[in-house]
Amino acid sequence: MEKLFEEVWREALEQRFGVPVQVAGVKLEAHPRMLVYYFNDFPTKGMLTAVTAGLSSANRPEWVHGKPELMFSLRTSDPNWGSAAALLAQKFFQTGSFAYQSCFKLDAPMSGDSAMNACFVYKPFFLEGDQLKFELPDRTIYLAGLYPMYDEEVSLYETKGLQAFWETPGYDYLNPRRASLAKR
Repeated sequence: MEKLFEEVWREALEQRFGVPVQVAGVKLEAHPRMLVYYFNDFPTKGMLTAVTAGLSSANRPEWVHGKPELMFSLRTSDPNWGSAAALLAQKFFQTGSFAYQSCFKLDAPMSGDSAMNACFVYKPFFLEGDQLKFELPDRTIYLAGLYPMYDEEVSLYETKGLQAFWETPGYDYLNPRRASLAKR
């Protein structure tokens, strides 16, 4: 019997990360079903990594070499970050390319431990080269890291660009409770 995509994807992540996963489902009306795989204390103790399962089922013409799945990896224990990744995947399922440096906003904070409601996409900080790529029987997936920011930081990010934003004093890409860079 052929395994479902969600099972194959979960097994590939567990094998690559070497950590067991916890699974949660997110379903919004009129949006595709999305699962979230949670890895506690990964990649280091005190961090939560949450990965979507379902975005790569979309068909976008710009996804020539593979399809994305989204990932938050932050110093937090709040599972709402995983729900936020799933919500972004659902909300922009047909319209978002999730290319590196693209930016997305929600109407409400992404979690209970932060007022951040926006994020940008870039490679996951703890994976390099071929570690980003997963060859599954029916698709090639590239993990796309999500980096949260405050609504008021979006224009700063768009003006400065990724590298300058990343190097702004006070920016901590792992801390969802950091102070806003726009209020400095």
